[in-house]
Amino acid sequence: MPILSVLYVTVSMILCIAGCGALSLMPGTTIHQRCGWKAEDYFFTDPKVIALCHAIEASNLAEMDRLVKAGADVNAQGKGKMTPLLWAFPDNNLPRFKWLLEHGADPNVVVEDEFNTRQNIARGDSVTQLACESSFPGYFETVFDHGGAPNLRRAAAVGASSTPLHTVIQFGGGDRRERVKRLIELGGDMNALAVGATPVMTAVGWGGQYDLAIMMLEAGADHRAYEESQIQRLIHRVVREERRLNSATLEQKAKFHELVKWLEDHGESYAEAKKDRDRWDSWSRTTGEFKEKMDAEIAERKAREKAAAEPQPK
Repeated sequence: MPILSVLYVTVSMILCIAGCGALSLMPGTTIHQRCGWKAEDYFFTDPKVIALCHAIEASNLAEMDRLVKAGADVNAQGKGKMTPLLWAFPDNNLPRFKWLLEHGADPNVVVEDEFNTRQNIARGDSVTQLACESSFPGYFETVFDHGGAPNLRRAAAVGASSTPLHTVIQFGGGDRRERVKRLIELGGDMNALAVGATPVMTAVGWGGQYDLAIMMLEAGADHRAYEESQIQRLIHRVVREERRLNSATLEQKAKFHELVKWLEDHGESYAEAKKDRDRWDSWSRTTGEFKEKMDAEIAERKAREKAAAEPQPK
């Protein structure tokens, strides 16, 4: 994906998470009003939580504290699994959001509705995943300071099965490098597959973020892991990046060559991977040739690997 496309996607996602897409640019009203969020519609059986949501909208921390002490549940789940924490997420208001997390709110609840946000929040999302995308200062850090699960899978149709590492690499607001570093420290799985790729593969293919790929490799990511289709390893994706270099920045080019050197220093061959790609690209996909030959090649590789792993006779 070209650099400008990545920037466009990132900016679009930031606007979405900031509150119902372009609606967030309208002055004078809260996101709750723009999206038609009424606490009575979501927590209709719990007047204490309804009152808590009103206090959240007013950013009245003292009233929030009084209500929670009086029994309002910070982890109440309303219609669609709406929670007080998600109610506090919009409008770039860290104090109220952080207060709920500090008082035990769970950011890992997976929601079952889009809450009239035009799919900017989707079924299968969670506050943890939304914080990975958000450009609101402090949201990501606060979530992962207070129980955000570093391997929580996204169940939404867009980005299905993505872990926080995948989400930060693709759509993360703020400093992606620092966010990736934090997730690694928390035990984020650098070899997890999502949409067919590991986080390292995603970093390479999503805008040429070679610096993030190198960071994860140096932290122990498996450079010889195969993508979900069992066809490519990381080195094959790196070979394909040659086409991006003409429009890459000088820093990107330097990081690309650093990445290639790292892989070759750890046993990979750029030249052999390029031959693999040229061979695969020569096979017809319309006649069935590609599938037939690729299936045979994968089966042969697995047989070799199995034989190599078997104990050798003494």
